[in-house]
Amino acid sequence: MRIPFRALLLAGSIAALTACGGDAGPDDGNPQEQTDPCKPNGHIHREPEGDWCHCDRGYLASEQGLSCVPDPDYVPREGFDFGDNGEHACFHVTNGPFSTVTASPDRQPRVDDFHTHYTVKLRQENGQSVGTFNFKAWATGDFVLFVSTPDIAVTVKEGERVIDPVATQATGPFCDGLKQMVGYELTDKVQYTVTFGPTAFTELGLVIEHLQ
Repeated sequence: MRIPFRALLLAGSIAALTACGGDAGPDDGNPQEQTDPCKPNGHIHREPEGDWCHCDRGYLASEQGLSCVPDPDYVPREGFDFGDNGEHACFHVTNGPFSTVTASPDRQPRVDDFHTHYTVKLRQENGQSVGTFNFKAWATGDFVLFVSTPDIAVTVKEGERVIDPVATQATGPFCDGLKQMVGYELTDKVQYTVTFGPTAFTELGLVIEHLQ
């Protein structure tokens, strides 16, 4: 039986592509990792409203595209201004408003209401108390976590990235309910988590304030 010339030509073309490594067929089905255009001086946030760059200190998002460029107005800070050293936060210890949140292994309650005194109840894990809570800054700038004891470990994260505190200091002598201040530089629209512990304490008092 004679094989049509067009069939022979097609078979030859396929063989040539295979021999030359020119197979342009489908990939292996694994998703390709997207590169981060905001690196190395920041990282990208991919959100339904649109992607944006969360830039490191000393950089800002470019207006021309997704990248982080040096901030010409950036001045390296010296120290951290704790404002009134906790006097206003202590007002909320006595006068509220008040809220109670309880740590859970299944969910992370929110602690991002400003001017609110939280009673934070921790959960037991490996003989110690620990708890992780959601916090959204709702603004960009300096924030202070006022806590009832200086002996509790505080860890703030954005995803898996640990946010280092800018400064830590004892509160002023305004109330017994808040003893320690931890200062951070945080960014609007960013979702953070705040973890307390492990510690021997089963609960603590907490006020979070944005310094204007």
